[in-house]
Amino acid sequence: RALPGTPWEQLAPGGPAEPARRSRRKKKEYENQDVNGFAALGGEEEEARRKDRRRESRRLRRQEKKKNAMVCFHCREPGHGVADCPAVLESQDMGTGICYRCGSTEHDLSKCRAKVDPAAGPFPYAKCFICGEMGHLSRSCPDNPKGLYAEGGGCKLCGSVEHFKKDCPEKQNAGELQGLW
Repeated sequence: RALPGTPWEQLAPGGPAEPARRSRRKKKEYENQDVNGFAALGGEEEEARRKDRRRESRRLRRQEKKKNAMVCFHCREPGHGVADCPAVLESQDMGTGICYRCGSTEHDLSKCRAKVDPAAGPFPYAKCFICGEMGHLSRSCPDNPKGLYAEGGGCKLCGSVEHFKKDCPEKQNAGELQGLW
């Protein structure tokens, strides 16, 4: 609904337009600086910041602990991996930094599109950390009694160290007998 109009007499009580007078008094300082009510949230905000700092410090501690527990496959010393090993940087015969399939230094194995020669094996340019020979990784080394399980152990179904439980042939055979529906 439309509101009734304001008469001109009420709008301009002093007659023609008067210049606006400026107050020479100083504005009263706010006693409470929290004009919009945001200071009440300050406590929650500070607590959230504190939680974030704690979370970040825990994350960094976990990363440091994990790094210190890591053992280098090249020099067998804790605290770094093969990629960061100072001994590998001195001796470039280790075969790191190349594609294990085609020997290229431009890419790694995950980006390689070269076809595999079955006679040469799946990784002809890989150098084993166990025996030092070219052509296989440590998980498939005949001299490695631990196989795929670096910490020891084996397949939970058959006990083999040549495959994981998810790839166990006994599990696949059992699945064929039961039928997958």
